[in-house]
Amino acid sequence: MNELLVREATVHDIDSVLPLMQGLAAFEGYSEQLKVNRNSLEQLIEHNSQAGVLVAAEDSGEVPHCVAGMLVYFYQPFTYDLKPWMVIKELFVAAECRGRGVGEALFNAARAHCIARGGSKMKWEVLADNQSAQRFYKRLGGQTESRWQIMSLVL
Repeated sequence: MNELLVREATVHDIDSVLPLMQGLAAFEGYSEQLKVNRNSLEQLIEHNSQAGVLVAAEDSGEVPHCVAGMLVYFYQPFTYDLKPWMVIKELFVAAECRGRGVGEALFNAARAHCIARGGSKMKWEVLADNQSAQRFYKRLGGQTESRWQIMSLVL
């Protein structure tokens, strides 16, 4: 892999981020429900101070700033400790870039972002059958929260 730079996504990255989101939707089995489009990504990137997209971009020499992966996050403003928590909503690396440290670079950049905002915790969900993702997060210090179960209500 060439030099890797993790940064906040810009509107110029939308055409690279959208296929990653579509790839994640296919992997997780919700392609039919995916409503993310160019406009919604632009709104997220340009106009949301509590959420954003980090991209890992590499300079391949031929295609400058080829986006290898993305991490979508939002902040829960505060909870019992009066500090924000970062919620990682999506972390996805292009198939051809896996195993090269892209996911770890994105996660570490998210951690630094959270610390810089005075955050005290990061949270995320992992598919129960995605053992490789679970190992990945545990290797980076993540822990399963056995006291809690995720609940939802479809509206």
